[in-house]
Amino acid sequence: MLSKEEIEAYSEEFYAPIFKYCMKRLSVKSDAEDASQETFAVFSEKGHLLNPAHVKPWLLTTAHYMVLKEYQRRYVKKDKECYFDEEMTELSRKVRSFQDDLIDYYMESHLDEIYSRLNEREKEIFDLYSDGSMKTGEIAKLLGIDPHACSMRKKRVEEKCRDIMEEILFY
Repeated sequence: MLSKEEIEAYSEEFYAPIFKYCMKRLSVKSDAEDASQETFAVFSEKGHLLNPAHVKPWLLTTAHYMVLKEYQRRYVKKDKECYFDEEMTELSRKVRSFQDDLIDYYMESHLDEIYSRLNEREKEIFDLYSDGSMKTGEIAKLLGIDPHACSMRKKRVEEKCRDIMEEILFY
């Protein structure tokens, strides 16, 4: 996990590449500066959660979301005219992959916080599935529900856990 000094050092090291990325995507200097600054503002808050090996992908992922946020702002501002090219769609897929990898990596270390944000019903499903010893049919019988419904609940809890972890790391 990063110290304040390391966060400052990484901010200095990666500001220029992140700004360049934002500038290439947004083409307006002031918008690129804003997106870069927002990226590093979030980094100053969340950087302590990261390992040094993940700083660069995390910064790129966050910068990408700041670029998308700017596109959305432009879309609303300019009578819903915004050009979102195929290159951005492909880049979104790559960034999503970085993000998924980071979420998977840090999920285990934040299970207590994730668990605390689940409601009682979600905690029950989480507890039953988390050790991996019970099959869906057994859990469904225990809960008195259909196996398909049990499987869908599990999927929703998994998605909620990922959303919580995404919020912890990126927002």
